[in-house]
Amino acid sequence: MKRVEATTELDPRQPVLYIEHCPVTTAYRKQAQSLHASLAEALRTMQPELKLQLRINENNASRMGAFEVQIAARPTDEPQHRYPLWTGITRVPVTAKVPNVDDIIVPACLALRLRHSQAGASHINLVRTSDRDINKILQRDRRNSL
Repeated sequence: MKRVEATTELDPRQPVLYIEHCPVTTAYRKQAQSLHASLAEALRTMQPELKLQLRINENNASRMGAFEVQIAARPTDEPQHRYPLWTGITRVPVTAKVPNVDDIIVPACLALRLRHSQAGASHINLVRTSDRDINKILQRDRRNSL
C-alpha cells in the first residue's frame, strides 16, 4: 500500500527543497527530513527571513535506489526550473547515497543567489569563494574564537 500524505500549500515567495528517495529504504525519509532541517538552519543564518520548504517524493514517482536533491527559488512543477544539488542514484555503498549538508550548502547558495550582502555578519561570499577557501576561513574563525 502506498503512503499518501496530505500536502500543504507552498509559500510562493520562499524556496523549496525537492527530495526524491527510494521508497524501499524507509530510513531515507528520516534522512531527507534531517537534511532539510540542517540546510534550512544553515541558510537562515545567512538570510533570517528565508524559510526553506520541503517536498519529498512529489507525485509518488520515486525510483529504486534514488536519493536526489534539487532546490528551486520558488515552488515549481517544472523539473527544468529546479537546480540539482545531489544525485545518489549511482552511488555505492548505500551509505554514500545521502549527502551531508556540507556537500550541498555551496550549490544551494549558488542556486538561491545568496551573496555576501545577504549573509548578514558573515564575511564569506559563497558565490565567489571556493570550498577550500571557505574551509580556511571557517578554521581561522574557530581558532580566533578559542
